[in-house]
Amino acid sequence: MDWKQKLKWKMLIILLAVIGILIVWQANRAGVRRQEDYRMQSLQENMIKENERASAGLTLPASSRNNTDAEEKGQESAADSADTDAQADHTEQNSGQAAQEPESEAAAAAVQEPRISVLLMTDGYKGYTHQSVNLRFQGSYHLKGSQEMDYADGETLELTADSPLFQDGKLELQAGGEENRATLLSVERQQGNPAYRGDFTVYQEQGGLRIVNTLPLEEYLYGVVPSEMPASYDKEALKAQAVCARTYACVQMQKSALADLGAQVDDSVAYQVYQNGGEDAGASAAVDETKGEILESGGQPITAYYFSTSSGKTSTDEVWEVSAPASYLKSVDCSYDAEEPWHQWSITFSAKRLLSAVQAKYAGVKEIRGIDVEKTGEGGAVMNLAVNTDQGVYKISNEYDIRALLSPDGLSITRQDGSVVKGSNLLPSAYFTLEEQRDENNVLKGYVINGGGYGHGVGLSQNGAKGMAEAGMSYQDILAYFYQNVELADISSVL
Repeated sequence: MDWKQKLKWKMLIILLAVIGILIVWQANRAGVRRQEDYRMQSLQENMIKENERASAGLTLPASSRNNTDAEEKGQESAADSADTDAQADHTEQNSGQAAQEPESEAAAAAVQEPRISVLLMTDGYKGYTHQSVNLRFQGSYHLKGSQEMDYADGETLELTADSPLFQDGKLELQAGGEENRATLLSVERQQGNPAYRGDFTVYQEQGGLRIVNTLPLEEYLYGVVPSEMPASYDKEALKAQAVCARTYACVQMQKSALADLGAQVDDSVAYQVYQNGGEDAGASAAVDETKGEILESGGQPITAYYFSTSSGKTSTDEVWEVSAPASYLKSVDCSYDAEEPWHQWSITFSAKRLLSAVQAKYAGVKEIRGIDVEKTGEGGAVMNLAVNTDQGVYKISNEYDIRALLSPDGLSITRQDGSVVKGSNLLPSAYFTLEEQRDENNVLKGYVINGGGYGHGVGLSQNGAKGMAEAGMSYQDILAYFYQNVELADISSVL
């Protein structure tokens, strides 16, 4: 073989190597894009439950949506759960029965009880890829990977992407008992390092690790309810929240939008906040006392939307411009949360601030000449906003886009009780009016936005439920008030 042939073969080998590198690089990029696509889709489709300091932007805050208001009132959810008793179906059987009978019943209950897989996000709910996973065990755990190992109470496990314990890109950790927990030392939540029930699957991926927590649905709700509603609320409000959270989870389990990532939901505001503030005895009792109950309409579980505080009236899902409105959603008057700070609020926007926001969305705009509300929905939410600029009139008709355009991030919001709080990535709600401000030369100076409520306003008002419970109403009364033509059913009919 002469030197020309040798050079030819060397060049071919180099070319093939470059092609291989490009294929791997593109595959990794596709994986990252897939994760971002899931995040964006869930944030856009599930922008439904924002409470205090919550946003549906790319960066989600570590605090849960309702807990901030609870803190301001001195009503923090307890960080520890005083209620770790097994559920009623797992109680000790009558000692006179045959020994194998309770065992078979417990086994049957374990098989029948739905389990949910939750993708655990990093600090601040910023992403799915962890640089490391560091766990401390409470109770025994069994590891299945390239080898099988047992961990005792108090032991720790630290994993990185190059750990030899992985087999085919993953490993499993199985809890040795129902009351076992694993504390995720590498993640911070409002409660500190969160402790999780159930089992774990850890996956190797480009740039780090992905961790999924799989556990019985009812135990998952122990970590959801006090993260979504202050555990200090009346039990009937907590029970209404538990039914909504279970129903919402049921629908997401059916959809399994995160199946390619080994999960059905994540633990952020994009789905339902999970284990942000820790478990609480009162919230767990509300879950237990409504065990298995979901809301159905026409024999199917509803998407049980809920939000923090109304402006005096709730909305239907028209705020999202759906093609076929849900029959179970209705606009109702809501006075039960009228004393809440977020019931009414106001924000002052300068023309300069508005111009910057509009320029970020529409390049080339140099002047804002005015903003008009063109359409409001049945519940009073702004559905169409017209922005008059030197480049023409831009019309915004999406609730998320309207609230994002008028983002009060860093601005002061004055609430009806006189308290002043800092705004976040989204306007508190789309229920507002605009009060134009001009100087003596008719130059636009800005707007005062007078609004009401917190959240999208569709479905159940959590603070409305609180007020109704305090007035002596049951959780069934609360649910029947906010949702139309629904009935309580057992989740076993669906899952």
